[in-house]
Amino acid sequence: MDKNQRAMMLRESWPLLFTQEPLKPMKTGIMQDLITDAEKRKIDFPGLEIGKALKRYTRTIPYQLALASDSQRYDIHGQPDGVVTEEQRQMALTWLKNNPNYPQDAEKSDVAKKAR
Repeated sequence: MDKNQRAMMLRESWPLLFTQEPLKPMKTGIMQDLITDAEKRKIDFPGLEIGKALKRYTRTIPYQLALASDSQRYDIHGQPDGVVTEEQRQMALTWLKNNPNYPQDAEKSDVAKKAR
């Protein structure tokens, strides 16, 4: 399965979490929830592939911006489940500042201001 197929599987299998804009920070432990749900619903999406998809998804600028600016985390149904801690918010901001693809003038954006 390639990266595009994995991304499509996330969106199709859990649309309330993965197709909403803006992106939603996921609850801690979401990977096991996704694996369990995939097995329960007999979705052909092995745990290893789910892990690869999540790794790619969470290492994107939009997801890190969501962590930096949203205080709520969400479950597989798109419902609130946990919070983003201040430490996690700061880690996301650091990740963004160190990412060469994140425009440096983005610090002036509304999202970046909200994240502080």
